[in-house]
Amino acid sequence: MMKKKKWLAIVVALSLVGSAHSFASAEKKATISIPEGTSAYKIVDKEGNFVDLEFTYKEDQITVVVTVPETKIDPKIITVPLNKREKTDEDSTGEKDDSTFSVPMDSVNHWARNDILLMNQLGLLKGYPDGTIKPERTITRAEYAALLERVLKMTSSVPQPVDTAVFMDVKPSDWFFGPVSSLVVRKNINPVIYSEGFFFPNEAIPREEIANWTAIDVPETSLQQVMFKDENAIKYPTDVKKVAAAGLLKGFPDGTFRPSGNTTRAEAATIIVRFLKMKGIIYEQNEQEI
Repeated sequence: MMKKKKWLAIVVALSLVGSAHSFASAEKKATISIPEGTSAYKIVDKEGNFVDLEFTYKEDQITVVVTVPETKIDPKIITVPLNKREKTDEDSTGEKDDSTFSVPMDSVNHWARNDILLMNQLGLLKGYPDGTIKPERTITRAEYAALLERVLKMTSSVPQPVDTAVFMDVKPSDWFFGPVSSLVVRKNINPVIYSEGFFFPNEAIPREEIANWTAIDVPETSLQQVMFKDENAIKYPTDVKKVAAAGLLKGFPDGTFRPSGNTTRAEAATIIVRFLKMKGIIYEQNEQEI
């Protein structure tokens, strides 16, 4: 009888992870949820060193077992009693800005739960103080700029922000000034496409702008097979086709791209996970046990 087990391997360069000590530090602070049952994971560094993680989700608690193979180190067992969590209906004023991962209880049964969990583990998509991730909340330009900057710091160099404001509504005192300014210097964001110098940071970012910001980091490829029924409505067709050809943003079943459509936090998580896979920072593999 064949028993199949799915492993999710996260490959992070040593320059990012540092060493086993870096993982140990994260281990002490991180509480991670899984959708259901038991799942096995490996976290691997650039040199092939790895740790095994086993997550068991039950109604009353989550158990995480951290094992360092081929060592005399005893497995570390972490339990999270779910019945002690307090849930609030009121949203907080902003995201948590610390290194502790919240259990995203509103994402347990979500279609993007694996991508959300991975983004949360990597510290790229942060949760809110009430323990939620709010996957269906629309992501704004400012939020996506911050998310993209975090990701680019994992994959390449990001320049320091300039001191002067580029947009009328992005001031040095704004929390998103640094990410927006750095992305402008890096040429992910082109100020010319924003009329009269206004960025509108708190408005939802259209899908075609996500493509426009990301295209510079996507390898050149053939665009001949990429076609959308609403191509005439796309402002940046080359960027959209380039990102679509790379599999980062995809069209809809009716053959449209919907360039002015909004993107949720869950959808953004999925886009970024695809981006990290494209860059070779993370990968999935299926292993079988006979």
